[in-house]
Amino acid sequence: MDILIYGAGVIGSVYAARLQEAGYNISLLARGQRAVALRTHGIQLEDASTGRRTTTRVSVVEHLAPTDSYDVVLVTVRLDQLHSVLPILAANRQVPTLLFMLSNPAGMRQFEQLDPQRVVPGFPAVGGVRRGDVVRYIPLRQVPTMLGEADGRMTPRLRQLAGIFKQAGFTVKLSSDMQAWLKTHTIMDMGIIAAAMMTGKKSALLARSRHNVVMLVQAIREGLLALRALGTPLTPFYLTVLFLWLPRWITVILLQSLLRTRISGLGIDPHLDDDIEETRQMAREIMTQLRSSPLATPTLNRLMEVLELTTH
Repeated sequence: MDILIYGAGVIGSVYAARLQEAGYNISLLARGQRAVALRTHGIQLEDASTGRRTTTRVSVVEHLAPTDSYDVVLVTVRLDQLHSVLPILAANRQVPTLLFMLSNPAGMRQFEQLDPQRVVPGFPAVGGVRRGDVVRYIPLRQVPTMLGEADGRMTPRLRQLAGIFKQAGFTVKLSSDMQAWLKTHTIMDMGIIAAAMMTGKKSALLARSRHNVVMLVQAIREGLLALRALGTPLTPFYLTVLFLWLPRWITVILLQSLLRTRISGLGIDPHLDDDIEETRQMAREIMTQLRSSPLATPTLNRLMEVLELTTH
């Protein structure tokens, strides 16, 4: 199977290396100095949980032409970069499956330029940071690689994609409502990132501020309730348990514990710097939707003001 990974950041690099090692024919789209480094040194990964370093050679391409043919294009660019990629994908009608691994609370409205039958929404199961030519990453075991057809069907294509990722060593979960999953997850992600921005731009500092974690828990609770009031089911289910069912003090303790971990440092902190514009775009989209909810979100609104006003 021929797979193009569109984007050579942390997510694209990890998926490209794992899929190549699993025996698939992988091409990785990169440009400029990143393309030069990949051709010279290969994909250099460091698993932060074990310290193990690997180097994987893949084919590196610098563009997707209208006549290029792949079985799947796996899109791993940031949400704020997507507008420049969509016309290129639309011009190529040879690829039957475009799998988007990114935060996208706008749903299918984001892909109006594309044939909807080609689009598969998903979400990656890895976080990390690239320093020079080396990608230091950590698998997010609490968040499997998520896949789902836009219309919720469990199709042969979806099961084939799941099999591909499982063969590459990823945990995979199929969703019958990927649009709801992405919206629910966005509320938690943007809340944590905004609270960390407010607390010295480090997740570890946020963990030590009980006041701010209490505020964060209240903000996420408001967002989830407002989203549910709009008729959107809350998924994954553990977020309902964590933020709506458990006593607040227990949720605060659990979040403080999570924010002290290595997962938090590599999964959250990179979004507090160069990736902050992606988070702002996510926040603007979901907050526009929540404004039509019958339930108010005053605490979440305050956090979003911090997200918009804070500079690097």
